[in-house]
Amino acid sequence: MQKIRKEQGITLLALVITIIILLILAGITIRAITGDNGIIRNAGQAKEETEIANEKEIIEKATVQVMGNNKYGNIEESELQEQLDKETDTGKTEVSDVGDEFEVVFHESNRYYIVDKDGNVEGAFEIIEDKYPGDITVGKDGEILDGSEEKPYEIWCIEDLCAFSNEVNGKKSFLGKIVKLMKSLNFESDLSYVNRNISVDGNIKSCQSIEELKKLLTENQGFSPIGENSSLFSGIFDGNHKTIKNIYINKPDKTVGLFSNVMAQFDNIIIKDLEISGNMIGETVGGILGSALLSVNDNSETCIQIENCVSNVTIEGNRVGGIVGYIASGSGEKGIIISNCINQGIINGKDNVGGILGWHYNNGVKVINCYNTGNISGNIDVGGIIGDTYQTANVINSYNLGNIISNENAGGIIGNLEWNAANIQNCYNIGEVIGKVAGGVIGGLNTSNDLLITQNCYYLNTSISKGIGGWDSSKEALEDIQGLTVTEMKSTEVLEKLNNYVTENITIEGVVLKKWIIGEDGYPVFDNN
Repeated sequence: MQKIRKEQGITLLALVITIIILLILAGITIRAITGDNGIIRNAGQAKEETEIANEKEIIEKATVQVMGNNKYGNIEESELQEQLDKETDTGKTEVSDVGDEFEVVFHESNRYYIVDKDGNVEGAFEIIEDKYPGDITVGKDGEILDGSEEKPYEIWCIEDLCAFSNEVNGKKSFLGKIVKLMKSLNFESDLSYVNRNISVDGNIKSCQSIEELKKLLTENQGFSPIGENSSLFSGIFDGNHKTIKNIYINKPDKTVGLFSNVMAQFDNIIIKDLEISGNMIGETVGGILGSALLSVNDNSETCIQIENCVSNVTIEGNRVGGIVGYIASGSGEKGIIISNCINQGIINGKDNVGGILGWHYNNGVKVINCYNTGNISGNIDVGGIIGDTYQTANVINSYNLGNIISNENAGGIIGNLEWNAANIQNCYNIGEVIGKVAGGVIGGLNTSNDLLITQNCYYLNTSISKGIGGWDSSKEALEDIQGLTVTEMKSTEVLEKLNNYVTENITIEGVVLKKWIIGEDGYPVFDNN
């Protein structure tokens, strides 16, 4: 018997060797079979892609059926679940209403998809469980992290985000450290939570269910912003091109945002590659950042950078901006740079209200490659890009599409410009501008013309009467700010002028200026390709 088994083993080994030799003779290496791009791996990827395509098709078919059956073309959670059960058998999928969209989970594949209210399907996303929720110094599988570029601190769930906030609010600045968002989070989704205990405002809250946990963060005061009161974040936050959805903050007498306060003194602060949606109420509010302080010497290279961020947050407050609420900058050479950012949220404030930045005080703010599509309203100093700026401000290669409404100063790009120099170059506004003092580009103006540099600035002349309004009625619109008709604004001539400026300048403060193309409605927009 032992001899027979030995012969069988030799025969099997010989067969394997023979197959390998034949493959090699055929020009196929072992690596080609088992490597990262090998035959086996590619076969597995093809199978997964087929499964994903099939799951998406099932969702799309069910969604079309539900919308067709609904009188108003709406999607209801129960109806979508019922239709999916018919397509896949009961229990194989699970539908959840998570705010403005639905999540559809396929239990067997451990994947989920996002369905918006219009029936568009996004995904697939893998369901990932963090085994160490509430500890950003440990990876999801237990690996130790030190906040370096090689091993950044990781946020995998809402509990991690709250833990990060608590650490900063407990006076840990994260100076020189990197914190990275590893997956998109939704405060309304069960898939964004791991367990039922969470640390809020430094205290452990024990909840009986995930539903109770969600209520804790989406009602009353909501989420505790990162860097509240005198606490300051001084590190790097990498949004990793992920999204934080349905955030809720209600602190009317506080400075709020995802980040309340940051301060750069010894090293650069960077918040980048993040999209956020939800509702925020505060005194000073920014969808990404409430307040920024730059405290450096004249020759310092230190700066604060907010880059590649999108805000779809509905904001209410006094001094508010879609991306940043308030900036107080020192005399550093680089200052504060807001680049490649978009506001899509509705903003309602009192004084100093802007689509990108609410109020800037002192030197060195630069807004580059940014635009606003949300409607902006307030009492005083309301602008499509910046509400009010005191001393040097630069708005370069940016535009506004939203309507601007103010009881006093209103401007398509800057609501009020006072005291010192400003540079507004390669910008346009097509939003309606309504105010006691209204300008297609600049509203209130309290500086001499020789301190104001404008170039290639345009606005629709149907919305207001002149390019610059101001307290000094003797100031006339500058030649570089032109009111145009709709036809002129959509012309190739304007497009060429915008692109010529980009070609001549290429980069500003290391930011590559975006080229322009004609958008779907005929107006110039950024070329994001």
